[in-house]
Amino acid sequence: MALSLNEQHQMSLLTPHLAPNERILYRSRGVEKPWYSRLFLRVGALFWKNYLVAATEQRVLFVQHAGLLGGFKMKSVDTLSWQEVDRAQLGWGVFNKNLSVQSQAKGFKKTVCLGRFWLKGNFPSAEGMVET
Repeated sequence: MALSLNEQHQMSLLTPHLAPNERILYRSRGVEKPWYSRLFLRVGALFWKNYLVAATEQRVLFVQHAGLLGGFKMKSVDTLSWQEVDRAQLGWGVFNKNLSVQSQAKGFKKTVCLGRFWLKGNFPSAEGMVET
């Protein structure tokens, strides 16, 4: 059981899903906040989903993982090739920014809220993903 989501543990979550010679360009960490979590004011965070978002030369990966109590183990993975991405946008914020990725071809839409201090270089990595 991991006690933190350090770089070694991030790579252990991402490596099984990479193709041979596929290189990770950017990594960010954030949470998806479903609309219904706002209904439960103080315990709404229980419904948040933790994500590690990684961009490679070929695609973008959304790796859903458990939190601290779950040992940061992987739950599911969503992947999109860069040709399938219709829109990638980074919102504005000082401490939190929303990374939105949308694909009409796959019917995929995900908005992940990134925290400034959740991962070293979290915001610059997200900006690099949007530019890619």
